[in-house]
Amino acid sequence: MSAPLAIDDYRATLAALGVPRRYAVAVSGGRDSMALMRLAAEDAKTGADVLALTVDHGLREGSRAEAEQTAQWCAAAGLPHRLLVWEGDKPATGKQDAARRARYRLLASEAEREGFPAILAAHTADDQAETVFMRLARGAGPQGLSGMASVSRIAAGAGAPLMLVRPLLGATREATRATCEAFAQPFIDDPSNDDPAYERVRARALLAALEEQKLLTRDALLKTAARARAASAVIAAAQERAFVAAAGCFHAGGWASLAARRVDAASASMIARLIGAVSGGEHAPGEDEARAALAAAEETGAATLGGALLKRRGETLFVLREPAALLGRAGVAPMAPLNVAPGARALWDERFIAENRARTAASLAPLGPDGLAALGPATNVGRGLFDAPDEALVAAPDAFFRENCPLALKPLAEERFFAPILRFS
Repeated sequence: MSAPLAIDDYRATLAALGVPRRYAVAVSGGRDSMALMRLAAEDAKTGADVLALTVDHGLREGSRAEAEQTAQWCAAAGLPHRLLVWEGDKPATGKQDAARRARYRLLASEAEREGFPAILAAHTADDQAETVFMRLARGAGPQGLSGMASVSRIAAGAGAPLMLVRPLLGATREATRATCEAFAQPFIDDPSNDDPAYERVRARALLAALEEQKLLTRDALLKTAARARAASAVIAAAQERAFVAAAGCFHAGGWASLAARRVDAASASMIARLIGAVSGGEHAPGEDEARAALAAAEETGAATLGGALLKRRGETLFVLREPAALLGRAGVAPMAPLNVAPGARALWDERFIAENRARTAASLAPLGPDGLAALGPATNVGRGLFDAPDEALVAAPDAFFRENCPLALKPLAEERFFAPILRFS
């Protein structure tokens, strides 16, 4: 039987990961999160400022009662607690991913509001192994096989970035169960953990069978993740060098440009990452897809991929937001204007943070064809300040072109390329 997790080891892990002494803990009531909660409660006894947060997704009967039970357990352990509710209509499809996004948005919003710079989540070594196994089944490369990071950065929409920390990635489920038993801490068994409708449940069952046959073990998958992380770091550094070598530049309107003669098939990995940064998508396309798009752009002058457009103009290759994704096309409605309240900040198209510095509301929309026509011909002096293809301009926020506009815009493409923050809107 596994030994319980030791508080001294827990504190050492937090210190090694750079976690401040003021942090929030995401608790669901399950075994792993209750073990983390009890360790955090012990840490609070020696000066840590800890807030427990529970999200009620409202996806099944009894979820509110379980969330309230979790709150009682936190209170009994001496931790202040907040119950957060995912309100509004729930999607008919993609429910798990939508719930994940809602959960992180609510956690980050509350932690920021209460002044907690870090959020701790209770993912374990078993969760990591399952994640790697599922990604392996999809043919993932080094980045996907790296699994979950011990530390990443998240934000609620346009909010300030916070640390998302997984201090139990080196611990097993057996150890978290032993920890709960050592504290005589009850926990909730979520019935969805046994529902084969979910991919992770099926992967867990298959991994258990493979482990029993010694064909594929948890430890082997964890070693794969560690090696993939090391390879990913090397690849990321090479991508950044390739961007600089190609005279890469990010522009305030949200697009990027490269010296076309310095971009070839070997640049595909960098281009895939750049497309992910410029498009605002959560995931970058694959390297093979990016290589094909590069070849198409070289042959025809333009190619679309992953919500972005590659556009060759003279000696410059532009990577910009695909206009049709904003302006509408068959089956896709045009983007609605975004209204920003006075003094508020908002995330626009996952690519810009807009801050309204006026005393009245202001709106934000793509420039579009009418706005482009209002700029006048490309020969105009004013139009010449925006040296980019028409497609880049029509997909840019209209506030970028307005004089005396109350909206201050912060483009996020460079941040997304070099130091990504997952923003959950």
